[in-house]
Amino acid sequence: MKIAYVLDDLDAAGGIQAVTRAKAAALAAVPGNEVVLVAANDARRTAADLPPGVRVVTLGVNYYEDDWKGFLYVMKGILVRRRRHAEALRKTLGELEPDIVISVGQSEKFMISRISRGRPWKTVREYHYSGTYRKDYARLQGGMRARVMAAVSDFYEFALRQGGYDATVVLTRQDMETNWKGRKGVHVIPNPCIRRTERTASLDRPRAVAVGRLVPVKGFDLLIRAWEKVAAVHPGWELEIWGDGPEKESLENLVREKGLERQVFLRGATSEVQEKLLQSSMLVFSSLFEGFGMVLVEAMACGVPCVAFECPCGPRDLIDPEKDGLLVPPGDTGRLAEAVIRMIEHPELRRAMGAAARKKAGRYGLDAIARSWMDLFHALKNSENTNLA
Repeated sequence: MKIAYVLDDLDAAGGIQAVTRAKAAALAAVPGNEVVLVAANDARRTAADLPPGVRVVTLGVNYYEDDWKGFLYVMKGILVRRRRHAEALRKTLGELEPDIVISVGQSEKFMISRISRGRPWKTVREYHYSGTYRKDYARLQGGMRARVMAAVSDFYEFALRQGGYDATVVLTRQDMETNWKGRKGVHVIPNPCIRRTERTASLDRPRAVAVGRLVPVKGFDLLIRAWEKVAAVHPGWELEIWGDGPEKESLENLVREKGLERQVFLRGATSEVQEKLLQSSMLVFSSLFEGFGMVLVEAMACGVPCVAFECPCGPRDLIDPEKDGLLVPPGDTGRLAEAVIRMIEHPELRRAMGAAARKKAGRYGLDAIARSWMDLFHALKNSENTNLA
């Protein structure tokens, strides 16, 4: 089976690119499969690191090269590039003649359905964010203008344009039940855990970790406020926050304001997330909303129990409360602190939940997720109808 993934940029350091590369390699390992990654932008670094069964095609369209110029010039450039992108994509897919075309990026998502009319291949739209992410961001930003723009964009994408695909894949059951209920052809396939290890965290260090960009949606300000309550009871425990971003200075100020310089440490970005998890006794997840929450799965794979806000979407799908982690109401710093303190004071609970989490993480292995995708591809290929239920 020939499978074509289409996206904006493969060389970027984002989670979508990393997951797509990992899935492409896993699918290429299935006998009889050929996988092609079609990128609008350059992808030379990615191409050098992929296994032989994965091919990269670049279309020579860079949407970001004029970002430093004025707004009108940028918008004109985008319109010109979109036309060039659509023509190059139509030509490339026609030459490739794939069985399955998967739209992963943003720039091509409305092109695929038009290009694919009357073509023999089946199309899949893969979402790496929840159906309410625009509204969630608008709520975080505040203001009526942001909310109206989010509502209009959602209507355009989900109500008017989504129907052009033979199948839609979302990451969580919560997202499907909340935002896609009643729509045909919507399937849940979670992201794979791309960092697996045979090692297991000992869970005996007085340390919790949090991982993510230092941006408002990650809720690290709430986490620091919660840790003030934790430190009052267990001053010997420390919280390490791994990540970088625009909120760094304000978070550092908050740590000083709360007098937590000896308990809370902003460590900066790291490429060794797995190692940091293995050296911890719990992961604390304070996001206000997510598309999936990959770091939760990575922690579980290390045998590290998670304490998380039950935000949309991800934690509810991934964590079974009281069995392999703890969930608390979103934004409730008091309940978050109580859950962390409970983990600290009951090491046997940490170990039991960590072991259960590690066992569950096997569901998110690359092989298991690749099988789910292959099941969908075979069902689509054998179906004469679109919007496979």
